[in-house]
Amino acid sequence: MNELLKALADQDRELEAPEAVELRLRSAFRRKYARPKWPYFAIAAAVAILTFFLERPKPHVYPQVAKTEVVVPQTVEAPVSKPVVRKVAHRKPQPREVVTEFFPLMEDPPPFERGELLRVSLPASALRGVGLPVSEDRLTETVQADILVGQEGLARAIRFVRYER
Repeated sequence: MNELLKALADQDRELEAPEAVELRLRSAFRRKYARPKWPYFAIAAAVAILTFFLERPKPHVYPQVAKTEVVVPQTVEAPVSKPVVRKVAHRKPQPREVVTEFFPLMEDPPPFERGELLRVSLPASALRGVGLPVSEDRLTETVQADILVGQEGLARAIRFVRYER
């Protein structure tokens, strides 16, 4: 078998290019496609240096605390004089807001994530809608209410507001 392979190699030598052509072809290939190795080392070194500086834990800087001195004032006796009487203007007390608990307006509402609270004026008959008593002669009066509107834009709950003096 070895003899057959040698005979085949001898026969194919005539089909091969001369050695000088092969050398020229290899050198042209190296010039065109061989790249210098130093840029790869430079890039690797730059990445390593950046990683070192970016990943280093930064020292914690504590804020400077100003030193303060406590100065105790000395008491000085002042001469006694007549007290000054001033008239104080009495302000009217501001009305105090009293609210009910929230009454749900939806059965099985979706989960609440965010919403808005809107202050509105409603007829007093709205109180009956949640089960609060209202006399017949006051049904047309207006009452203040806060409506909780969910992120989907639906009214979820209501509470009623009144003011006390």
